[in-house]
Amino acid sequence: MLSILKRLIKKPFTPLNLITISRGRLINNYQELTGINPEIKIAPVLKSNAYGHGIRLVGEILDMVDTPFLCVDSLYEAFQLKKAKARTPILIMGYIHPKSLSVKKLPFSFAVYDLEHAQVLNEYQKGSKVHIFVDTGMHREGVSMNELEDFLKAMKQLSNVTIEGIMSHLADPANPDSALTKMQLANFQKAKKLYQQFSLTTRSWKADIWFHLGGSYGLLNELTAECNLMRVGRAIYGIDWGRPVLKHTSTIVQIKKIKKGDKVGYNGSFVADKDMTVGVLPLGYNDGVDRRLSNRGVVTVSEVKCPIVGLVSMNITTIDLTNVKQPFIGQEVVIFSDNPKDPNSVVELSKKGKILPHEMLIHIAESTKRVVI
Repeated sequence: MLSILKRLIKKPFTPLNLITISRGRLINNYQELTGINPEIKIAPVLKSNAYGHGIRLVGEILDMVDTPFLCVDSLYEAFQLKKAKARTPILIMGYIHPKSLSVKKLPFSFAVYDLEHAQVLNEYQKGSKVHIFVDTGMHREGVSMNELEDFLKAMKQLSNVTIEGIMSHLADPANPDSALTKMQLANFQKAKKLYQQFSLTTRSWKADIWFHLGGSYGLLNELTAECNLMRVGRAIYGIDWGRPVLKHTSTIVQIKKIKKGDKVGYNGSFVADKDMTVGVLPLGYNDGVDRRLSNRGVVTVSEVKCPIVGLVSMNITTIDLTNVKQPFIGQEVVIFSDNPKDPNSVVELSKKGKILPHEMLIHIAESTKRVVI
């Protein structure tokens, strides 16, 4: 034990939990997506800390590819990209409080959902570019179809903003033949034609703007007939498609032997059915190990599958090390594998926990160190 401690002490500082981001895989995924349909441009989505990957790191990488803009949800995220010195135009898709728009001129494009939002931009963000968000049937944000014509008429009076795009979002893109998807496609076609009719009578309105309807599933299921651009998030990161960009590792910080019948963790939810070796990891649901993986998720140690035992705590997870030969303190543990076939890939773990894979990723703590490889 003393020799192990001496060996650890001699090493330079290293974090106990680490995220590695593959530059090559991220760029390769993007390039493969652009090859699906040469007529469709791809705008990467970097909202929610780039799906947990780290918005500034991902922004620096994707700033090197030929994309019309990077998509974020909030003003805060847009400024994070600016801090990373992103040169690519940035589209803010989420709502911004009017007061935040009145402080200073902002170098971003904006999605608009209603006339009041557009009027604020017209007054305080002169010269800004906007994307009209149309509610084609998902009934979240957006201008309703029955209000769109009047909305476009009102937009003709706003001379200080330029319409850069017409956008919407698909509610059920994984099911391209569903009645809901077909209705939304038809409505987006109507919205596109209506805008084009208005642009013929309005000199300041462009005919060659961006028409974008959905994300990864929309592109992969070829729901692109009315589009010249798609906003793609999960596929860029290799979730359910391509090669996973992210790998999440941790460290064994304690090892102990327990007896048959011993209980592990809060509420004693795990009861050992034999003598076991248990490892303690310095991360929990605060760090992205979803609590629903308690007693059902797995990690890997030296490529050996190690079940999570007991309830996942806020900052601690316990695992079964019984099948690992000579485990040691300081040994690396793979939490989320970047091999989609591994039992602890994000997709496989999401099935065990009945969680969306990107839901798990966005819950990785922002404080966890991330490095690009």
